[in-house]
Amino acid sequence: MPDLTSVSVADTDIKLAGSVKILGATLDSSLTMGPHTKAVSKSCFYHIRSFRQIRSAMDHPTAVSIALALVSSRLDYANSILSSCPQKHIARLQRVQNALARVVSQQGYHISSNALLEQFHWLPVEWRIRFKLSTQSTSPWSPAIPC
Repeated sequence: MPDLTSVSVADTDIKLAGSVKILGATLDSSLTMGPHTKAVSKSCFYHIRSFRQIRSAMDHPTAVSIALALVSSRLDYANSILSSCPQKHIARLQRVQNALARVVSQQGYHISSNALLEQFHWLPVEWRIRFKLSTQSTSPWSPAIPC
């Protein structure tokens, strides 16, 4: 059976999109979550680069607060849909969090990113997802979407 590329509605052909953005989450036709993690990481790295420009002008507590507001909130938003995704998508988001920790702490690559995350008391991305899933309601009206 050939792939469906369009549907006919009222004698008008409507082409089907390869992905759709719903409530800030980009879902592709096979639910791999690749486009979503790519869009989130692209947005986060944009803000990290901007943040790096002004980081030296602020004290540590302010830098942590701004970093959490700009980037960590984006990593946490709708991350429960990534619960059973391939590790390569989680790793992409982990690189974002590692970069953010390095900018906030003003450290280079000579210090382990795990040590920096521990210093800030930040859970790695995979554990943030697990934590979110474990604290969500078990109501049948709020299931996590598997990949």
